[in-house]
Amino acid sequence: MKRKRTVLHRILHAADLPQELDAHRFYVQWYGGDECVIEQHRGILCFEDAVVRLSTDQGVLRIEGETLALDSLTDSCAKITGNIIAVSIEAES
Repeated sequence: MKRKRTVLHRILHAADLPQELDAHRFYVQWYGGDECVIEQHRGILCFEDAVVRLSTDQGVLRIEGETLALDSLTDSCAKITGNIIAVSIEAES
């Protein structure tokens, strides 16, 4: 499975196509510090008032802020609202 992902990544890069076409990569849209939409996540690991952690194929996505709320959630898309201070990725070990 990992080999298929690597081949797809190489094809997208060689053809100069957007990385968003890779269904295994997560995509973050951060709007004005108070709304964040994450596509292609694999589930919520932790949800607290100040921290949200989501599983992705590349590691754990960490969203930090104040008064965070889960506005909407589907199998692969989550919308987090609140005072978002930082978005970071914790690489898999």
